[in-house]
Amino acid sequence: MSELPRQLSARVDDRLAADLKALAPTGLSYSEIVKRAVRNFAELYQVAVQNGVARPNEIPIPIAYKYALPPLPQPPRTGVLNLPRLPLASKEN
Repeated sequence: MSELPRQLSARVDDRLAADLKALAPTGLSYSEIVKRAVRNFAELYQVAVQNGVARPNEIPIPIAYKYALPPLPQPPRTGVLNLPRLPLASKEN
């Protein structure tokens, strides 16, 4: 396989502009949005081909989604910590 370029470009048409605008609230840069989109597409394709859903020359069309969100930050824990009282070993020799 030939070496890939270090930088790619794509013409921003109305559809891509709308998609980028929709993803802007994530706080990701345009570059990171494109990288994640390509990664998601590659994973969808690879899983479909590996499982025999699509042939290597076919682009699968997803029909269902399953989402997993990162865990929410937990609030700081405050208050008293009640530890069990353990008997101390005597120092008898």
